[in-house]
Amino acid sequence: MKIISHRGASAYAPENTLKAFRLAVEMGSREFEFDVHQTRDGILVVHHDYSLLHTSGKDVKIADLDWAELKKINVAFHYRPDRAFQHVPRLEEVINIIGPVSDWLNFEVKNDGNVYPGIEVKLLAFIKSKPGLFAKSLISSFDHGTLKRFRELSHDIKLAYLGHGLSTVLLLPALRKAKSVRAVNFHLALRIAFKANISRIKKAGFNACVYTVNTKKDALRMKEIGVDGIFTNHPDLLGKWTLKG
Repeated sequence: MKIISHRGASAYAPENTLKAFRLAVEMGSREFEFDVHQTRDGILVVHHDYSLLHTSGKDVKIADLDWAELKKINVAFHYRPDRAFQHVPRLEEVINIIGPVSDWLNFEVKNDGNVYPGIEVKLLAFIKSKPGLFAKSLISSFDHGTLKRFRELSHDIKLAYLGHGLSTVLLLPALRKAKSVRAVNFHLALRIAFKANISRIKKAGFNACVYTVNTKKDALRMKEIGVDGIFTNHPDLLGKWTLKG
């Protein structure tokens, strides 16, 4: 089972910052998840929300800022243990840190309603420009239109369907949508990661990964029911529980 560092070592450093990714590498992470956005002037950057309100206290959107403006904002402001300045990193900065040690990379593209026109072309070009990166990359998104555009652009890029607000009742139609873009992975929330649901996902031909798993009890339960990967804010602790394999 993959132990996937969720937004870097985000339990111990401000999420999706260079500090969090460096720490995840130091803790031995080899599988990573992070969120991709695009600035007004077309720079790919890593941050969870469309707005900086949660991380910086400033209610401004990434789409409305140029990179030169964005990099001046402290997105560690929300993290009380360490508010030392951290900027929203460029995607290239993140890959420079985690790329050389990674076995698997999950680029979660935030693009609801195609708020970042052309982000699919730009991200694919970036992935293909880095030797060895394409083979270990997987792209996920809550936005089905975004996944469809990635599939139209590339026959071979690995895709993951992200279920939003899923329930057991809604699982079957979600699996159909995942198949329609030839996804290889299906990612779902811990709250509906029951044995029966994981079995349905795997029988449909998908790898099942669960977010966000932050306790030993839940991690062991996920392994027991056949989950292929867990997203966690605690990559060091989970690694010590010998859940690999």
